[in-house]
Amino acid sequence: MTTDAARRSATRSLPGPRVDSPPDIRPRAGHELRVGVERVLARLAEPNAAPASRLADDLRTALARTAATGDSCRVRAQCDGVRHAADLLLAGEVAVAMPILTRVRADLADR
Repeated sequence: MTTDAARRSATRSLPGPRVDSPPDIRPRAGHELRVGVERVLARLAEPNAAPASRLADDLRTALARTAATGDSCRVRAQCDGVRHAADLLLAGEVAVAMPILTRVRADLADR
């Protein structure tokens, strides 16, 4: 037969930290896009930069990864800037694309 003391100890909860809601472990908005832009900017700064068409492909890959994570709606203006910069790189306008990518990187870093 169980005693009152045994019943009370079985229903008591263990002490420990209380967690009201689980922490948000998702990356910040536009993480994939920011990583792609930073890689392209770093490669543009190298003396033997890759062909502009390859860098434009890298930007489009970053856009696709951003869309795949469902993040493109949260960073729509930056996605538009990256699309424009990729088009400029394909047209050979590297000097015009670099400030756009720098501005996008700064906007994404603020998030």
